[in-house]
Amino acid sequence: MFLLIVIYVAFIGLGLPDTVLGAAWPLMQRDLHAPLSAAGLLSIIVSAGTIVSSLLTPKLLRQFGTGKLVFVSIALTAVASAGYGFSPAFWMMCLFAIPMGIGAGAIDVAMNNFAAIHLETKHTNWLHASWGIGACLGPALLAGSAFFGFGWRGAYELVALLLGVIAVMMLVSLPLWKRRERGDSRLQQTSSIPDISLRAALRVPGMKLSFLTFFFYSSLEISTSLWCGTYLVARGFEPEVGALAVSLMFASVMVGRILSGIFAIRFTDMRLVHAGIAIVVVGCLVLVFPLPPWVTPVCICLLGFGCAPVYPSLIHATPARFGEELSGRAISIQMAGSYLGSIMMPPAFGFVASHFSVIVWPVALAFFVGSLLLCVCLLDYVTRKRLNKAFAVERFMDVLQQVKMMDERRRSARRERRRLRRKQKRAKLAKARMR
Repeated sequence: MFLLIVIYVAFIGLGLPDTVLGAAWPLMQRDLHAPLSAAGLLSIIVSAGTIVSSLLTPKLLRQFGTGKLVFVSIALTAVASAGYGFSPAFWMMCLFAIPMGIGAGAIDVAMNNFAAIHLETKHTNWLHASWGIGACLGPALLAGSAFFGFGWRGAYELVALLLGVIAVMMLVSLPLWKRRERGDSRLQQTSSIPDISLRAALRVPGMKLSFLTFFFYSSLEISTSLWCGTYLVARGFEPEVGALAVSLMFASVMVGRILSGIFAIRFTDMRLVHAGIAIVVVGCLVLVFPLPPWVTPVCICLLGFGCAPVYPSLIHATPARFGEELSGRAISIQMAGSYLGSIMMPPAFGFVASHFSVIVWPVALAFFVGSLLLCVCLLDYVTRKRLNKAFAVERFMDVLQQVKMMDERRRSARRERRRLRRKQKRAKLAKARMR
């Protein structure tokens, strides 16, 4: 139970520094005397470090295990956040952006791989919802720091302190990680298999499709969060409404992942993925039609709600698609595709919008959703045999677990009835003696 709490806290910590930069950059730019576009350079450095780290993580996982690797990675992000807060010049922030990206990429792959193998689908959805909690806390910490006069540096120092506390929790829980990994015979078997190279992994059927699936999913989600506010302003809404729509989009993603975790108890990963994509398709179609203006913000919330189950359910299905021995390598490739999509496609649409109009944003969304749906269907077809077998085994184990729980409840009820009978007998004997 304590290990599960640590995992949830680690996902919250993963989201803490992700949203501070965008919220704090107006203050940072003035203090550091940096150009407005310098925030993009920081984001590129972090993303490049994240991509490289995610591709190297599978080999490190086999050498050090999940617990040690996540501990070191969280410590790296804590040092990087502290470095952001103490940096007197922009070039120093660029240096600290390197460990920020390396640590974030390793945490992402290691924690997602552990959750996909060892935890149920509901926990994978709730873990990504907890990342959303951390992402929401980042700007809130910035607002509080600015209110009390500590500015953006105080916010980064507070983030570093919280990440340091999480790193200490990881250090304390290292014996639990070791015990869990040693006690899992499947993990011991897969750890004895040598790690395959990236080139060999890409030759596995479905691996390239998996990369493209995450590429188009991140293109969809990040483009929605980045351009939906601008689109609403272009449609005649006030800027405050656009900002509110962005916040509601992230809130709908978080709420959707909480609900999808509940639905995951009864439905398979792929049913959740297909349902989510169907909701996104409905949202895109409604955006295209000439409906009343108030429908547009609702559609953006619908897009976030549809995106919610897709990412965590695809992650959780990875061991079923490619086997647990390739799960770490497959998730690292998926994370690389996700980060690459989030870097490339939103600026690409910005280039298109600058030459045409941001009004064509629904067309870009339709392209991303159509590509995502095509990749998911092809991926399901290529990996259908292994996927169906894994889901059948999972459902069989769920039935056995339910039978075991029902048997335990019957035994508990029998023990309770026996205890009540003994209590009643003792009460009768006590009354008889008093007479």
